[in-house]
Amino acid sequence: MAVISNREAYLASEPEMDITQFHKTALDLKYADESENQILDIFYPEDGEGPYPLVIVFHGGAFAAGHKRTHYIKSMCLPITQGYAVATVEYRLYHEEKWPAQLIDGKAAIRYLRANAKELNLDPDRFAVWGNSAGGTVTQLLAVTGDEEDMDDLSVGVKASSKVNCAIAWYTISELCSAEQFGTDIADIRNKTGAGKGMMPNDGKGNDSMFTALLGYNPLLYPERTAKVSPISHVKEDCPPMLLQHGTNDLVIDYHQSSYMYEKVKAVCGEDRVELELFDNEPHGSQVIKADANIEKCIDFLDKQFFDGKNPYRKPLGKIKIVGEE
Repeated sequence: MAVISNREAYLASEPEMDITQFHKTALDLKYADESENQILDIFYPEDGEGPYPLVIVFHGGAFAAGHKRTHYIKSMCLPITQGYAVATVEYRLYHEEKWPAQLIDGKAAIRYLRANAKELNLDPDRFAVWGNSAGGTVTQLLAVTGDEEDMDDLSVGVKASSKVNCAIAWYTISELCSAEQFGTDIADIRNKTGAGKGMMPNDGKGNDSMFTALLGYNPLLYPERTAKVSPISHVKEDCPPMLLQHGTNDLVIDYHQSSYMYEKVKAVCGEDRVELELFDNEPHGSQVIKADANIEKCIDFLDKQFFDGKNPYRKPLGKIKIVGEE
């Protein structure tokens, strides 16, 4: 059965960024050959001549929806206005392939970008990953697993390092067993408010949960396998710097998920390796987290890693236009 492209499937519900606004682009680059959804876009900044530091963006959507130009990721693409190149990655969703295809695709995309960095005018020593929700889980795993071969499939795509230099993760999961079990008070709130079924308590107990569909097994019944999927299980002393942000009124992924990861990285690597910011009463997909004031903080974090805090291209943030918007 032919696979429908993610963009074709979700464009109606997730309008896309207008790519004509960008100074220079490289579009629909194939980073592997197993699926038409193994493609990525690169958007280049107006400032500087390169090779550019790169922010690699992974969209959310519960591993079930979304595409690499969705309007939901436009705020994460704003580093393009500050001297950074931005790559947005399309990856296989779970109705096409079960986990770990999504992580394998993320690693293959990074390996492709590094192997072709000279041709693409990118700096292979300055790669950041940034993801929200499900994309943030991929982001965290990419950060903490580096070149671990047992967490990759080197037959997919080209051979190169898949290490990244820093990571930003928004309102995401770090420990999948806990995501299924804790927070009964929040489960009650979700039931009363009609909040969508997703990644929270009791969702893993049946055979129709998002996690069961993604993994191909009920994670509660196979805790050792589930631990391997959990980013928190892979934190080591060489973990790159991470910025974690989460709203405390998230009814899809409890904010303690980010707190757990923060405490683990701090314990293993030290306080200088990880930052955590919690946003009071903000929900999943918070517009405050996506707002310009917070994007400035995120770019400050990137500048600290890649420009020693002195980015010569910093200026007021631009805007990312969406197709059809005035």
